[in-house]
Amino acid sequence: MSVSVVELFQKLARNQFGFFERLQTVAELMSTSVSTIDSESLLSDLVGRRDPATIGSLAIIDANKRDVIGLLRHSTLLRCIPRYLNTLKEKDRDSTILATNVCDLASRSFIHINSSASPLEALELMLEQKTDCLLVYDDPHKLLGMINIADFARIMQLYYHVYHQPQQLQRLRLIDLDSELSLDEIFCRGAQTSRDVMRNAIPVPGHEPVAVAMKLMEENDVRYLPVLDEKDRANGIVSLNDILIALQPPRNVSLMDHSRPLPPLLDLLSETHDSVLAEPISSVARSRLISVSPTTRLTETLNHLLDSGHDVVLVQDNDQIQGIITLTDIARVFRTLMRLQTIKST
Repeated sequence: MSVSVVELFQKLARNQFGFFERLQTVAELMSTSVSTIDSESLLSDLVGRRDPATIGSLAIIDANKRDVIGLLRHSTLLRCIPRYLNTLKEKDRDSTILATNVCDLASRSFIHINSSASPLEALELMLEQKTDCLLVYDDPHKLLGMINIADFARIMQLYYHVYHQPQQLQRLRLIDLDSELSLDEIFCRGAQTSRDVMRNAIPVPGHEPVAVAMKLMEENDVRYLPVLDEKDRANGIVSLNDILIALQPPRNVSLMDHSRPLPPLLDLLSETHDSVLAEPISSVARSRLISVSPTTRLTETLNHLLDSGHDVVLVQDNDQIQGIITLTDIARVFRTLMRLQTIKST
């Protein structure tokens, strides 16, 4: 029997709608406007359209069979951006990289998921494989959509808009899981702050060279580093993307290892002699510093992330770095909620 609008809003008012229980498949969360590119296209076809830094990951469609054959990742695109494009300093390597077929740059071992898969399955797969997006299709000849970390964060934001009410913070108790409370009520009782979801931040002094920052990212498996000024205070954030944009394209396309988030540092040092590697990391940091306190509610932190268009915030207390929060950390909260929903449903 269908639920009337009045009954629906009454359930919402009583917090009995079952927000997470109703999220059944990735088809409800995915973006259906997926960027694609033909397998016969060259990199110049992409660069000529718009700023490559604004292009997300693209699905590569076979020119003849019209099925999905690869994924051109955003990070790979950033590695290929000619630094001197359309300037007097344009070099031969720029022409070479622009003439590269997109299939030579694409990952053929991309991950996809069926549209009937649960959001939890998709999120578990993304976090396990450390990928920021999944293609969604049941038949490779019919691409249905793409789901990424930001989609889960936006669902979390929507949830907060519906359910968040000013109240004192309470901590989730294990006994609540065995109660008759809905998951929505359990989550409200276990309201979280920035301190609850942040991870350790790995700061880098602004005068250190780019090569040092790359090494820190590789060793600590992170994508963001707070940049410190001469007084050891955070005055910026450097991201993996900032570094990829700053580096020159490799002379040899085969140097691109799609399984790694950064170009192999040893290869860059031995093959390209890229002068950027010796520049201070503060000179390539483009990400704007957004800070929250350890006691900032998670809903406010999420709003800072999504409303600003950034995917990282720094947690500070009296100018002292406490940690860092990314959209992936928010997605882990989503995963916890979906796991709790599975427990409550059994």
